[in-house]
Amino acid sequence: MKTVPIVMSLDKAYVIPAIATIRSVLDSVSDKSCIPFVIFHKELDPFTIKVVTSLVNDAGGTITFTNVQHHFADYRLSAEEMYYALLIPSMMTDYEFVFFLDADLIVTGDILSLIHEMPKDKKIGAVRCFFRNTILPDDSPAELHTHTLKTGLTDTRRYFNAGLMLFNMKNITQWDINRGFQLIKKHWTGHAESILNVVFHESVHFFSTRWNFAMTFVFEMAMPFQPDVQDDIDESRKNIQVQHFLYVSKPWHKYHYQLLAVAGCPELTQYLQNYKQILRTTMNDVSNRAARFVYGPSWQATKAYLNPEETLQLP
Repeated sequence: MKTVPIVMSLDKAYVIPAIATIRSVLDSVSDKSCIPFVIFHKELDPFTIKVVTSLVNDAGGTITFTNVQHHFADYRLSAEEMYYALLIPSMMTDYEFVFFLDADLIVTGDILSLIHEMPKDKKIGAVRCFFRNTILPDDSPAELHTHTLKTGLTDTRRYFNAGLMLFNMKNITQWDINRGFQLIKKHWTGHAESILNVVFHESVHFFSTRWNFAMTFVFEMAMPFQPDVQDDIDESRKNIQVQHFLYVSKPWHKYHYQLLAVAGCPELTQYLQNYKQILRTTMNDVSNRAARFVYGPSWQATKAYLNPEETLQLP
């Protein structure tokens, strides 16, 4: 198979989860040699880059880092990293396909299999947004739907989540690239995700929800969904290939214990325990290799809300 890079956007606070995500991909992919990781960043120091490179190499992968800060110098963005995916169509033109992954995923399926599912005429492949496909009570606020409608998209059911995307590079035009950067000035709540949904709205292939499963919906009675996706979500729960720990489902989020209490779901508890163990293993490996890294923002942010009774003896 040809080389298929995996791009990730990263800041200092997400280094530990990113290593966990990368390792999970390398553990599940059918051919490690054709998926080099490319990190877009603006602030990672040489020491951090050295540590991450060493750990990824030891897992059988390759990784490079590209500082992309100058691409957004004129936009004065407060959350610049949330826009880095917009650079893929213009910076990765040597490749036929390029993945983008968030840094809060655990991948257990072979993502290379998605390339064979990608229709030749589509520009991007992704998974429908769970939140925008829920059927909400009449008196429930629908902020995400409102935010989506502000972009001009009238069918929120076709809105995709940007946690996993596959760019079909040969189909993407210069007009698509220019349009994406023009829309940055709109300052939509969804950042690059909203922009990409607008630019590629008419040329999206939707993968099964098992390839970007929002873990806040892992329990069966979480919420009814639109008929278009209900059956797929029910089937995907039985065979999740990509676990996406969005918002409060992140095991380092201070409210994730409340989510567990409300959900009362053994499956969610097990997924979170497994993720915590992966993070603890990653942190131990980092601490053994680079003691002074443990005092950085990624270490503290990840460790802060791991259950102390479960946490290994970390610095």
